[in-house]
Formats: sequence, structure tokens, C-alpha cells
Amino acid sequence: MTQPSVPKTTFSLRPGHAILHEIKRILLEQVDYALYQLTTPGLDEDVAVHEARKAFKRIRAMLRLVRDEIDHEDFSDLNALFRDAGRRLSGVRTSAVLDETLEKLHERYPDQLSDEDVAAVLARLRAHHEAMREEVVLGQALFDQVAAELRRGRKRMEKLHLSGNHFPASGLRRVYARGRRGLKASRHAPTVAHFHEWRKRVKYLRYQVRILSPAWPEVLACLTQELVTLSELLGVDHDLAELHHTLVEHPDLGLQSSEQGKLLGLIEDYREELEARSFHIGARVYVEKPGDFVDRMAAYWRIWTGEHAQ
Repeated sequence: MTQPSVPKTTFSLRPGHAILHEIKRILLEQVDYALYQLTTPGLDEDVAVHEARKAFKRIRAMLRLVRDEIDHEDFSDLNALFRDAGRRLSGVRTSAVLDETLEKLHERYPDQLSDEDVAAVLARLRAHHEAMREEVVLGQALFDQVAAELRRGRKRMEKLHLSGNHFPASGLRRVYARGRRGLKASRHAPTVAHFHEWRKRVKYLRYQVRILSPAWPEVLACLTQELVTLSELLGVDHDLAELHHTLVEHPDLGLQSSEQGKLLGLIEDYREELEARSFHIGARVYVEKPGDFVDRMAAYWRIWTGEHAQ
């Protein structure tokens, strides 16, 4: 049987098309991409989970961009559907990423973690991951269940009335403002919860700026890349926090107290470094007041659409 091809996706605005119609196209394409990942035989399960969850985050970012253009109930229901779909897959993804995170820690501190010690912990983490994957995915046919929810969401999405050509300023302003507050909260109280919330807002803004980047690629592609870097720094920070939690909460991993103490100390050091770099980039990304940032993005968009209307 011929394997289906990867659905075509264009995650940016196209010239000459109404912006709200374009966002609806992007939403539907991302659902189709996630469905491909979860329903195509032969794909690597860990990769499929990772790709599907990335699509869910893009979808939720786009829903936030048009939040005030659609019915409140539509936004609430669709946002919850894709949020819950991501959560149902998160146990598999979190388990898979732990060994990757330990390898990153080893790369950062090669002189303080021996290859032998890391290999022993990796073997235990991978056994933990395999047990998690078998229990969650194979035991509950989770992919099929999530795919059924995605199809239901797609039908709901097809009915959204998104056809205007006015800039969705309020949605962009809200996401930028919340990211700005997330930076402030993380500086004031650098907790795992605050950094996790800030990271979500950074990702939403990253995807929103990315679709706008054709309006001025030389500027907005650079901003998008800074947002990518910031979200990746915060992502590794979050993964390190998850690794820290796993090492503390799972004595069955068999670590000696001295081994555990050493690993936990290095995790804390690395997190401090990543958080300092995140504040450095975040201060620049969020230097503007939300209204000023949105006015600038809207001006770029108006100039671009005017050029292509001639």
C-alpha cells in the first residue's frame, strides 16, 4: 500500500489573500499535518508525537491571533480540544525528552560527568521511557483516540467565519502583553511555573510573528529567529526542570545519593545560565509597549498589502 504524502503546509501569509482567510487556511493545514503524523503507518512514534504537538501549538497560537474575530464559544472549545490533545500525548514526549536532556547536560559539563555514569543513567531513563510509551500509546490506542478528536475539531474549524482583511490587532496585542508580563514575573520570582507560562507566551508570539514575516522579511525573520532562540532556551530550561523532578521522584532509577546530588547541582547551574540568557533576549523582544509593538506590525502589514494591491 502506498504511504500517503505529507500534507502541504505554508505557514506564512501569502500576498494578495485576505489575512483572516489565510489564518483559517493555516489552521486547517496544521490539523491535517497533525493527523498525518498520528495516522500514517510506519512513522517513528516519538517523532510523530513531537511533530503533532508542535502543530497543536501553532494552531493555538493562530486561534489566539483571531480570538476576537470568532465566537467566544468556538475559541474556548477549539483551544481546549487542542490543549487537551497535546496533554494526552505529553507523557510520551516528556519521557522521550529526558534522555536528550541528560545528553545536553553532559555536553555542557563534559569534565564533570563521566561517559560511564551518563550511559548508566541514560539506560535507566530509556527503560523508563519504553515502559511509559508501551503503557500510554500501545495500551490505550492513544493515537487513534486523539486523531478522532482532531477530526471533530477540523469540522468545527471549517465553519469559522474568517474572511475579512483587517489586521487582528487585539489578538496580537494580548499575546505580546502576556509575554511581557511573563518576563516580569519570571524575573521577580524565577519559579518553574513562571518560566513555563512565559515560554508558552513566547511560542505563541513566535508563530504569530512568523506568519507576518513576509511583510518585511529582513526585519521580521530576524525577530522570529530571536523568538525561536528564546523559546528554545526556555524549552531546555523546562526539560531540565522535568529531569530534576524525575531524578528526585523516581528512586527506582537506582542512583547513589552522591550521583544524584551531583546531577541535581549541575542541572541547577545550567538552568541559571539558560535563564540569564533568556532574560537578555527577552528584554529586547519585549522592550516595546504592547500597543506600540502591534502598531508597528500592523504598519508593516499595511505597506506590504498595499504594494501587492498595485
